[in-house]
Amino acid sequence: MGKGSRQKGIALITTIFAMVIAFMIVMIFTASTVNQIRSVKTVKSHSALVQAADGVSEQARLKLISDFKNNNYSVRNYLRTLDTTQVHTVNVMGGITGKWRVLRVSPPSDPYGWVEVAATASQGGDKQTVVRRVSFGQSQIFKLAMLSETTNCIYCHLRVRGDVGSLEFMRPGWGTEGRSGIGSGAHEGGSTIYGSVYAARDITRDDLDLSGSPKKINGALVTGSVTTNYSGDMLPSDTDGDGVPDFPPINREIARQNAMGSLSGGIIYGVPIGGRITSLPTGSNVSRVNRVYNGNLVLIGTPSNPIVIDEDIFVEGDVIIKGVVTGKGAIYAGRNLYTAGNVQVADPPDPPGRGVCSGISDADECARANIAAGKDELRLAARGNIVIGDYTERDSSGNLLPTAERQSADYYRSQFGFYSGTRCFDKRNGDELTRKGGGYVNVDGEAVSSGNVVCRRANRSASVSRDAYSYAFRPGTIRSNGNFKPWMDDALYKQLLGTERMSYNSWRGGYYGMSRSEIRQDLIDSGLPTRLARRLARRLDNRNSGYGNFSEGGLRGFWRIDGKTLRIIIDNERNYETQVSTVDAFLYANQRIAGKTSMKPLAISGGLIAKELGILAPGRYQAWWMKRWYVGSRRYDFLGDPDNPASDCGQPGDPYYVPGTEDCAFTINYDFRLRNGGFGFNLVKGAVGQTMSWRVSDRTTEHVQ
Repeated sequence: MGKGSRQKGIALITTIFAMVIAFMIVMIFTASTVNQIRSVKTVKSHSALVQAADGVSEQARLKLISDFKNNNYSVRNYLRTLDTTQVHTVNVMGGITGKWRVLRVSPPSDPYGWVEVAATASQGGDKQTVVRRVSFGQSQIFKLAMLSETTNCIYCHLRVRGDVGSLEFMRPGWGTEGRSGIGSGAHEGGSTIYGSVYAARDITRDDLDLSGSPKKINGALVTGSVTTNYSGDMLPSDTDGDGVPDFPPINREIARQNAMGSLSGGIIYGVPIGGRITSLPTGSNVSRVNRVYNGNLVLIGTPSNPIVIDEDIFVEGDVIIKGVVTGKGAIYAGRNLYTAGNVQVADPPDPPGRGVCSGISDADECARANIAAGKDELRLAARGNIVIGDYTERDSSGNLLPTAERQSADYYRSQFGFYSGTRCFDKRNGDELTRKGGGYVNVDGEAVSSGNVVCRRANRSASVSRDAYSYAFRPGTIRSNGNFKPWMDDALYKQLLGTERMSYNSWRGGYYGMSRSEIRQDLIDSGLPTRLARRLARRLDNRNSGYGNFSEGGLRGFWRIDGKTLRIIIDNERNYETQVSTVDAFLYANQRIAGKTSMKPLAISGGLIAKELGILAPGRYQAWWMKRWYVGSRRYDFLGDPDNPASDCGQPGDPYYVPGTEDCAFTINYDFRLRNGGFGFNLVKGAVGQTMSWRVSDRTTEHVQ
C-alpha cells in the first residue's frame, strides 16, 4: 500500500472513531437528559401528591371540628365516638384520588385529647400519605396552679406550689404603684411562688428583681421564670376580639348532653328550682344523681359514708358541699358552688417521696404514679361563683349581723365592688351579665334580650330580694318579677357551716355612717364588754385614732382605731363560725372564687382559676398592728413564728395545724395529675382544632386504601 493510501486509511479510522465517540457522547447526554426529565417529573408528581394529601388532611380536620361543634359534644365523649376503621373519600382535581381516616385517638392516660388523621392522595401507581395530629384537649390554663385577672391582695402570707398566671397588670400586695405598699408582697409573713409566672400584661416596678434567685415582684418571691406580655397557650385566648382574654365557659347545653357520671352515697338532698329548704337535712331525699340534676343540691359526706363521684355531673342550680368525697370526677354547678366546711377526698394522692411515690422526687412522675394507683380526684366548677366558707350577713329574722359575724360578706363587698354600683343578671337562670355594644352578654358571649335582663344596685341596706349581692353570692333564683329568692337563708347556711373554738382571733370593721349609739350596740353584739364598747364607740364617733390593751369582763385582747376603722384581737378561746381549712379539689369558676378565713391556715390541693380571685386567708400570723411597738410587749410575737410551739399550727398534732400548708400560711398545692393524664375539666370548652404535628409518612400501615 502506498504512502498516500496509508494516510487516507488513518484519516478514515480517525474520523470513524471520532464519530463513534461523538455518538456515544450524544447518547450519554440524551440518556442523562431523559433521566433528569423523568426525575423532575417524579419529584413534581410526589410534591403534587403531598400537597393533595395535605389538602385532604385539612378537610378532615375541618370535618372533625364541625362534627364536634354541631353535636355539642364534650371532648371526652367526642373522642369516644370516633371510628378508626371508616374511610372517607374526597374528590381531588387532576385525576388524583384522596382518602382519609382517623388513625389514632389519644389514650385516657394522655394529659390532653388529640386525634391523628391519615390522608392519602394517589394517582396511578403513585401515592403519598400525610399524618396530622389535631388538638382536642382541654385548655392549657389548667396547667396553672392559680390564674385570674386580679391576683394582688391574695398575696398575703401565701405559698403557691405551681405556676401562676395573671391577665392584668400584676402587682402582688396592696397599695398604689410607686406610692404605697411598696414591697407589700413580702409583708405579713411573705409570699412565695414555687414555680413560674406568666403575665399577659406588664408587672409592677416596685421592689422588683428579675435577675436574682429567687426573683422578686413587689417583694413576693418567685423561684421560676417570669414572663411578661405573654401570649402563649398557658393563658386563655381572646375569643371575642375585645382585647381581653376569655375564660373557657361552662356551656349549659354541652354540659347537659355530655355529663355522663353519677353521684351516690353520703347525704344528697335536692331542692327544686324556685323551692326552699327550712331545716338542715339529716338524710337524703335523692338516692342517686345520674348525669344531670334539674335543681339545687346539698351534699354532705362523712368518712364512713362519703359522697361517691364517678365522672362528670351537671347541676342546673347551686351546689353546697361539705365533708368527704371519694372517686374520680367533677361537679359542675350551673350557678354557684359553696364549700360549707372542709371538702376532703378519702384517698388523697401521695406527695413525692411517700406512699406510691416512694423514691420519686419529680412531681410529674409522682402524679403519674398516683393516677396508676387510682387515687381520688375531685374537680369543682361553677358557671357563676365558688364561695369557700361563709358569705352570710343576716340572722334568721333578716336583720344585719354584727360586724364581727359578717367578716366574709364585708370582705366580698369590698373586694368585688358590691357596696355600690349596679349589676345585671339573666332572670331565666341567674347568669351574671356584662355590658357589650349597648346590650348584655353572658359568659358564652351570647346576647341576652332586654326582657330577660334585671339590673340591681348593690346596697347592704336594701332587702335581700333586691340587693345585687344576693343575686351574685346567695344560693337562690330570680323570680319572674325580677326579685331574688334564696332557697337557703343566711341563718341556715351558717348553721350548716357550724362553729369551732379558737383563740387569738381577730376581726375589723369600718363604722361609717353610724351614730355613736349604733356603733356601741354593734360592738356589744360583736361580743365586747359594755364598758369597752362604750369607750371604743366614743373614739370611733370622734375619729380619735389610737390603740391599747384591754382586760375586762373576762375578756383579754388588743384594739387599734384608725379614723373609723377598728381592729380587734381577742386572746380568749371563743366560738366562731367554722373556718374552712382544707379543700381537696381544683376549683374553676367563670366569674369569681371568694373566700375568707381568720387566724387559721387554708390548704387548697388542686388549684384556683377564675376571672376574679378574692381569698383573704393569711393563716395564723402576726399582723402589722399586733407588733410589739404598738402592743407594748412581745405578746403576739409567737403568731409570727410558725416554729414557735405557742403558735399551735406548725407541726402535725398542733390544734391549728392543717396538712398541706407551709408556715401556717394559705397554701395552694397544684395537682400535677391535671397535666399528666388525670381527670380533667371535661365539660369546660377546650382548645379544639389546632394542628399539633404534621408529617409525611412512608409507612404502609398508615396509607389509606
